[in-house]
Amino acid sequence: MHVLLVDDHTLFREALIHVLHQLDSQVIVLEAANIEEARQLITHTRNLDLVLLDIDLPGIDGLTALPSLRDLAPTIPIVVLSGSEAPQHVKLALDNGAVGYIPKSCSSHEMLTALRLVLQGDVYIPPKLLSKLHESEQSLVATDDKNLPQSLLLTARQIEVLDLMAQGLPNKSIAKSLNMAEGTVKQHVAAILRVLGALNRTQAVAEATRRGWFPTP
Repeated sequence: MHVLLVDDHTLFREALIHVLHQLDSQVIVLEAANIEEARQLITHTRNLDLVLLDIDLPGIDGLTALPSLRDLAPTIPIVVLSGSEAPQHVKLALDNGAVGYIPKSCSSHEMLTALRLVLQGDVYIPPKLLSKLHESEQSLVATDDKNLPQSLLLTARQIEVLDLMAQGLPNKSIAKSLNMAEGTVKQHVAAILRVLGALNRTQAVAEATRRGWFPTP
């Protein structure tokens, strides 16, 4: 397994490398201290499996750079590692292409659990951050328009993805069915989970059904 770690703190990178060896004893960790180094490594590394990206970086910050990194590596999962637990940062990360958000305050066990889920094709947001994010978005909906149907928080494309999720299709099959990159499907799944306040795909489908606006198969 090849993992790219983008963080400007050497001590943190060294500590995280030890954690990643618990994920895979044969892991090869590539290190970048800024976005430019990250872009070069992504461009020249063919067998990259995962990117771990800090937000607070010198020069271009991680959130700003996410879309360009996503374009360089459309099929590689990008997970944000950040000291921030602000809902707006979580939302921006997911909207810009991340498939996971791990606060640096979490334990090594929580991080390993999150990375295993992401590598299996799922999306990870810690329950406490997901709750904050859901409350924040609900508040925005109430402020903007109290009569706005919550289903409108999903785009037409995301509703199509949700429909196929309910049919049990994995991301790869959804991508083929909708003629889009698998990385794009993961972004849509992340947005769906966020809007529905769900921790996984099963919960998302169940919650959409409960709300009565699940698309008819």
